[in-house]
Amino acid sequence: MVGLGLSGAAAAAFLARRGHSVLAVDQADTPALRGRAAELADLGVEVRLGIPELPTEVDQVVTSPGVPPERLEVYRERKIPVLGELEIGCREIRAPIVAVTGTNGKSTVVTNIAKGLADAGKRAVAIGNLGTPITEWVDREEAADCVVLEVSSYQLETIVEFRPHVGVVLNIAPDHLSHHGTMEAYVTAKSRISMNQSIDDVLLLHRDLSEHQALQKTRGRLYWYGQGLPPSRDGLSLAGGVLRWHGGEADWSREIKTETLLTHEIDNLLACVATLHLLGVSADSAVRLFRDWIRLPHRIERVAEVGGVTYINDSKATNAHAAIAALRAIPGGLVWLVGGEGKGEDLSDLVVAARGASISSVICFGRDREVFRAAFSEDLKVEVRDTLREAFDLAAAVARPGETVLLSPACASFDEFNSFEDRGDQFRGWVAALQEARS
Repeated sequence: MVGLGLSGAAAAAFLARRGHSVLAVDQADTPALRGRAAELADLGVEVRLGIPELPTEVDQVVTSPGVPPERLEVYRERKIPVLGELEIGCREIRAPIVAVTGTNGKSTVVTNIAKGLADAGKRAVAIGNLGTPITEWVDREEAADCVVLEVSSYQLETIVEFRPHVGVVLNIAPDHLSHHGTMEAYVTAKSRISMNQSIDDVLLLHRDLSEHQALQKTRGRLYWYGQGLPPSRDGLSLAGGVLRWHGGEADWSREIKTETLLTHEIDNLLACVATLHLLGVSADSAVRLFRDWIRLPHRIERVAEVGGVTYINDSKATNAHAAIAALRAIPGGLVWLVGGEGKGEDLSDLVVAARGASISSVICFGRDREVFRAAFSEDLKVEVRDTLREAFDLAAAVARPGETVLLSPACASFDEFNSFEDRGDQFRGWVAALQEARS
């Protein structure tokens, strides 16, 4: 077992419980890893932490998501099979699998598909990359009519037999290029979601993905979704407040209200409703999700209004594509907090979006603050601070009543924080303290 993150530790335990002789290794050696090592030792797993070289005297390798491909090349050279936690866990799942991938929106869509299934009276579980490792859930031996998985490009790289009954690709934008190397390799990894599908399965794509031919390869049925979907395509479209399904056994339409929804939220809900329909949920039940859906935290989340200034936490925006959605969604004057651990993306589209937004000030922070300063300084008023806390204090000082302080970093959080959740929670706490100080 290579890597002892949450899914790696779950996979090691999963294999040990099935009688395999397991050696688990990790380059790091931290208190958290030592705690996991102690738990695994009780199951008979040998754990080695802080080792730079991978052991090669093994019969098979299971890897955690995100382990760089070049680090595993030593096994491929020796013809040693390399699998992921997604692959080994799903081999024991007998219920139909829905797998959702894409650059942004995965957790929201997975959560709401599971909710829609539950509302329709079906036993559904949402697991995978958004929280509970697949192998951990399998070992719970819970009954389910459908398993809804969030799957990443990292996980899809190491599948062999994995076959979702419904595969969903939400969107594709530059992300994780330090891992994949090129945009083409990233798209190829995403396209693997449908590589084992049969004629009984379904692939669902957003209308904007029509330019990516690699994503459209499936032996199953291909459906589309999106606002203004061309009538020649089978799938779910939205125009003028009317949802229309075309294709399969029967067409249908329903009127819905979208006035309170942002554009990307509408797209996410279209993906959910289309998936529910493909799983046999009635149109009336599926469409109710537009009214009753779950909005996850840290995603364009209104925290509070303090002194006439609105504070919005969009810490989940860990890439430019997500930050663009926030800039387009929020009207009025913005004081924008951007920065952190960048992913080496081309920022030209983000610059265009920033030019089109009503931004009074950009405050760049974190490890790659100077990268963002250079990108925006020609067009916008830009300030730079070392840390997010310093950037927040400046934003609170310069924001005027009626404006919005937006944390939408377009970067990973690991230069300062444990996760995007940690970053968002800290932001919330600072806003709460500001409220208390001014009350």
